[in-house]
Amino acid sequence: MTSQGVFPARIELLHALDQQIEILIAKTYSGFTADERSEFKDRQQRIRDLEQQVAFAQAQQLNSSGVFARIYK
Repeated sequence: MTSQGVFPARIELLHALDQQIEILIAKTYSGFTADERSEFKDRQQRIRDLEQQVAFAQAQQLNSSGVFARIYK
């Protein structure tokens, strides 16, 4: 089960990945313009950041959902 904090980041991550895939399919046989290349690189960095954010939030969720979590809070 995903926590509410992870859900928006996962949606944004999936959307950014879809955009990357679409541009790669569309540009298979042609080159990127300078603006497209810049957008692609920016989106790729955002994907990396979101992956880290999701992984951190999921780790936090696992740490806080242990059997004794409520006892030691």
